[in-house]
Formats: sequence, structure tokens, C-alpha cells
Amino acid sequence: MTGKKRKLTVLLILILVLLANSYGAQVQIQGGQASVSASRYSHFLRGINLPYWFWLNQGKVQPLEKRFSSADLNLIKELGLTFVRIPVDMANIYDPQRKDKLNPVALQILLSGIEKILKSGLAVNFDLHSISQEAGGSNYSGPLGQDEKFTAEFVNFWQRLAEKLAIFDPDRMLIEPMNEPVFLGEEYKWPPIQKELLQAIRKILPEHTLLATGAFWSNLPGLLALEPVDDPNVWYNFHFYEPHIFTHQGATWGEGYEKYLRQVPYPSSPESVEQAILLVQDETLKQYLRAYGEQRWNGQKIEAEILKAVAWAEKYGVRLLCNEFGAYRDYCLPPFRQAWIKDVRLALEKYQIGWAMWEFDGSFGLVFRKDGRPIVDKALASALGLRLR
Repeated sequence: MTGKKRKLTVLLILILVLLANSYGAQVQIQGGQASVSASRYSHFLRGINLPYWFWLNQGKVQPLEKRFSSADLNLIKELGLTFVRIPVDMANIYDPQRKDKLNPVALQILLSGIEKILKSGLAVNFDLHSISQEAGGSNYSGPLGQDEKFTAEFVNFWQRLAEKLAIFDPDRMLIEPMNEPVFLGEEYKWPPIQKELLQAIRKILPEHTLLATGAFWSNLPGLLALEPVDDPNVWYNFHFYEPHIFTHQGATWGEGYEKYLRQVPYPSSPESVEQAILLVQDETLKQYLRAYGEQRWNGQKIEAEILKAVAWAEKYGVRLLCNEFGAYRDYCLPPFRQAWIKDVRLALEKYQIGWAMWEFDGSFGLVFRKDGRPIVDKALASALGLRLR
């Protein structure tokens, strides 16, 4: 071999080694990202919602301990829950007259409370739950997509809010820009707005995981119609309350017919719904109940519904979260409610989907209050697979 050829050969080998090392480094980086993502997801496996602090609060917002004590947070941890979801009404922290669009007093109360929760060892799903609770109803996204000026203002508001949330550990703070966007009959308007919103937040929060969702109240059809954004650090969320005829029986805020329902059973069959049919007068409602019985809702049917989300996520290679599911305890008979919650939880865990039940201590709650102290519904906690004292 001539000297010239030897030099070329050595140079070629050096180039190949450098390329190999570069490829190996990329694999390690990608593997590291995957492991970080898996580690981060482990903080959001089992959660509970904490409303009535910064969402549906009575009067002015108060420090966390006025609504949820250290004992509450310790109980949540002892039960084996890993995170809490904090619903926030935009109106509580929004000040359109200020340049930064943020109410400094309310925001400080919120940030201090989040810090206490994180120090307790729980992770936090920050949830912008509604534009304005004072507007009433369940159109949580309000003028988004309807009012161009407000939509632009909303993106700007979120960038300023993201600057404040940047202080929190990305591994233990999940950012949810909009809960249950509605866009009823115009669902196609939401994805481009969400894409713009996620991109704007990402500029401020390069490391935090963001949570995307579909229109139509984050129901499964909205998720399945969604095309994921080009951002590997976005997870995808859906809510599960199916079938509403069971989970929302007696509710006065949803579909008009729901408030008349009583003793709707789960699982359902033509035979099991007979008592519930006898308790209503409206013939249309009787037909709804008969259909519910014929649909035979049970664990298998719930799993089949959740599998739709699983198939969608596998198609796009993305992670899922279900941060709301539950049943109205004021009217769902306890054995039926426990069975439904257990079946949903088992289906979610079977496909390794992190979850958060709605809610800690309200009308869908895991605990009751006695003289302010939380008393765990042990049968429900068992249905959730939680640790009992």
C-alpha cells in the first residue's frame, strides 16, 4: 500500500469512527429522552382533581390551606395517588388592564399553593379549566374561535402565564392549556388554534410536557378526529364519562333529561333497567333507558371504547392521559358507581394510560367531609386500587 493510499485509508476510518460515534450519541440522546419521558409519565399515573380552589371557588381566591390542608395532601399521597390536577378559571388570574395580563395577587396565591403541593411529593397537572366560570354552563372555552381578538389575547395571556410556570420542575408539572374545548358544530376550528397555542407556549417552556385534547368537551370523538402536532413532548388527553345516562343521573347542569333519572344500574341489561324505567314518566326517557339496557354496558364495552383511543395513540406513536372520569355520587347507587369506576380504572391501567378521577371531595368525590376532616369512601378507594389504612 502506498503512503498516499494509507493516509486515505486512515482518514476514511477516522470518518467512519466519527460517524459511528455521532450515531451512537444520537441513539443515547434519543434513548435518554425516552427514559426521561417514561420517568416523567410515572409521576402522572394515578391522580385526583382538586376543584373549588381556583375553579368554582366561592368569593375571592384563598390560600391553598384554606381549601386543601396538609392533611388532605398527605392523605392523597398515602392512598397511592401520584398527582393532583388543579383546575383554574382564567378569570381568577386574568387582568386585561395590565400589560402582562395577569392578576399579581391571585397569581401569587396560586403559585404558592402549587409549590406546597409539589413539596408534599405530589406532581401537578396545571389545568386552565374555563375562560370564565361566571358565564355559567359548560361551554368552558367560551369565545375561543368565535372572537378573533380574544383568541389572540388568549395566546398572549398563556405566554405570560407560561413565564410564571417556568419555575416549576418539568418532570412534575404538566401543562394543560385548555380543558374541554367545546366548539360545538365547529369542532374543526379548535385544532389550528390549539396548534398555535402549543407553539407559543413551547417557546417559553422548552422542557415542560404540554397536554393537547380534542374539541367536543374532550370526548373520544374529538380526540379521534385530531391530528397530533409536530412536538414529541405533547401528550394527548381525553375524558371518559360514558354512558352519561348512568354517570350523570340526577345532574341538573347537563342534558335536560338527566335530572329526572334515578336508580340507573351498572352493568346494564334489558332486565336491570326495569326499575329505573318505572321511575320516569316521559316516554322518550323510557326509550333512552331501554336503549341503555340493550347496549349492555359492562367492563368489556368500556374497554372497547377506550381501545379506540389506544388504537389512535398507537397509530401516531403518542402518549395518552385520561384526567377526568367519574360518576355522580348523589344519585348513582354506591355498588353501581363502584363497579363502573373499577371497570374504567382497570381498562385505563391495562393499556398503561395515566388517569385522574373527578374529584377529591365534591359530588363526584373520593372522600366525604366530617367537621372538615376527609373521610375516605373505602369501597370507592378499593375500586380505584388505592392503598387503604
